[in-house]
Amino acid sequence: MARNKEYKREEVVDAATRVFWVKGFKGTAVSDLVAATGLNKHSMYQEFGSKEGLFRECIDNYVLRLNSEGRRLLGRQPLCIENIEAFFRRMSDHAASSDCPGCLLVNSAIEKELLEEEAFLQVKNSLSRVEELFCQNLVAAQANGEITQEKDCRTLAAFLFTFANGLMVQGKTGRDKETLESMVAVALSILKK
Repeated sequence: MARNKEYKREEVVDAATRVFWVKGFKGTAVSDLVAATGLNKHSMYQEFGSKEGLFRECIDNYVLRLNSEGRRLLGRQPLCIENIEAFFRRMSDHAASSDCPGCLLVNSAIEKELLEEEAFLQVKNSLSRVEELFCQNLVAAQANGEITQEKDCRTLAAFLFTFANGLMVQGKTGRDKETLESMVAVALSILKK
């Protein structure tokens, strides 16, 4: 007779996500995951296959649940500059928190050489989706007259994406909210020039 699981998969993945988020893929030992999740090593490998398998599931968890608010803000209808402004307000609040671990996707992209190709592609595709959402909002803003026709929406989206990643790094260094908000104001001013 099969033994019943004594854990909830979602809780295990949430706990493991937080460990990877703070320590990074390389910095996270299997013993850290065992301690955080309450699973024993055998159960962890049986459930997720490997540390890498658990990491991939954590990336999905981060994108779909723990960090979904940013994508929700960028996806609000109608698409417009206000969505981008709301996204950066939320981001600066997060980055200014005293225990800001940055962005799991950005942190993971920095560890590219340490990740399996499948995991890295998962990270890269998730990040690309944010850039695409910026672009969709900018194209809509251009169509409704919020920004001029001369603006290159694809380049602006790439700039905003790069700035957003840098903002999360600044949050990890302990920048105060006022400074982060000033940086956001400068970045957003480029859209309206």
